[in-house]
Amino acid sequence: MFRKTLDTMTGDASFFEKKFVKLYGKNDFAGEVKAIKSNLRKKYMYLLIIAVVAIAGIVIYENSTQTSRINVSETNEISIERPKSGEAPLRIPMKLEVRTEENERIEKNITILVNPEDSLEEIEFEIDEEQNKLISIEEEIKRLINFINRSNFDDRLILPTRLSSGLQLTWQEVQSTRLPVVVMLFLVIGFVIYQNRYAKIKLMEKEAQESIIIELPEFLNKLVLLLNAGLVLTSAFEKILENRESRGEEEKSYFYLQLSQIGKSMRETNGSMVLGLKDFAGRSGVRELTRVTNIIADNASKGSELAEKLKGESELLWFTKKKLAEEKGRLAETKMTFPLMILLLVLIMVTTAPALMEM
Repeated sequence: MFRKTLDTMTGDASFFEKKFVKLYGKNDFAGEVKAIKSNLRKKYMYLLIIAVVAIAGIVIYENSTQTSRINVSETNEISIERPKSGEAPLRIPMKLEVRTEENERIEKNITILVNPEDSLEEIEFEIDEEQNKLISIEEEIKRLINFINRSNFDDRLILPTRLSSGLQLTWQEVQSTRLPVVVMLFLVIGFVIYQNRYAKIKLMEKEAQESIIIELPEFLNKLVLLLNAGLVLTSAFEKILENRESRGEEEKSYFYLQLSQIGKSMRETNGSMVLGLKDFAGRSGVRELTRVTNIIADNASKGSELAEKLKGESELLWFTKKKLAEEKGRLAETKMTFPLMILLLVLIMVTTAPALMEM
C-alpha cells in the first residue's frame, strides 16, 4: 500500500516512458525514469524531515514559553493576576462552557480583557429575579463578559463559577499555537511538489521543441549550401554531422543529437535518412520539421529543385525563429517587472524615510 502510494506521488512510470520514447525514440529508459522518481522521493523525504523538525521545535518552544495565566486555588477559586497600574491590559482567549438545567452544554469562545489596577471602584452587576427570567443564557453570558472586561478593582480578577441564574460555568484558557499554520504550509508545499511531478519531462519536451525551431533554419542553410556545391543529399547530411561532431557540439543540442542518431543508423544498419527524419518529425510534433521532412521526401532525388525549395522554407523558418526570440525577450521583460518594482519601493522608502522621521 505504501509503495503504491509513493509510486502515485512520484508519477506514473509508464507516462514517463511514453514521453521519453516520444522524445528520443524506442529505447530502454528505465534508468532515466528511475532517476526522476528518485529525485521526487528525495524531495518528499526532505520535506517530511523538515516538517517533523519544525513541528517538534514549535511544540517544544511553546511548551517551554507558554504558561497558563489562570490560577486555581485550593478552594477551586479561579483568578487572573491583574496588571499593575500603568501596564498594558491583558487579552486572554478563553473557552467558556455553560451547563444548562437540562444537562446540555453551551460552548463560547471569548476573549477576557484584564484591565490594570487603576481604580478600586467596584462596578455593580445585579440582575433581579424578574429580569433574570426574561433574558436568555446568551444574553446573560454577554452581560457577564462585559462586566468582567470593564472591571478594574482588586489586584486579581476572580472568574465566577456560576451565572446569576445558577448555571455552572467552566473556564478554560485557549493557548495560541502556530502549529496549524505550519502544518498547512508544509501540506501546501507537498501538494505543489505533487502537482509538478511531471514538470521536468514537460520542460524537456518544451526545450526539445525550441531546439528544433532554433536549430532547423541553420541546418537548412548548410544543407542548401552543400547541395548547391554539388553534394548529394545523404552526403550533405553526413557532412553537416561530421562537422558538428568534430567540434564536439552534437551533445549540446537536442536537434543535432537526434540527427546524429539518424546518421549512426545510416552508417551501421544502412537505414534510410528520409524514414529517420519522418520518424523524428512524427515524434517531435513540430509542424515546421514535418513540413521540411515532407519536402525532402518528395524531392530527395532532385538536387537543384530540392535546394531551391529548402531555401524558401529556410527563409520562412528564420522568421519563425525571430518571432520565438521576440517572445522570449518579452517574457524576460515581464519577469524583470517584479524585481524592478521591489527596487522602486526600496528607493521610495529610502527617499521618504528621513522626511517621515522628522514629522
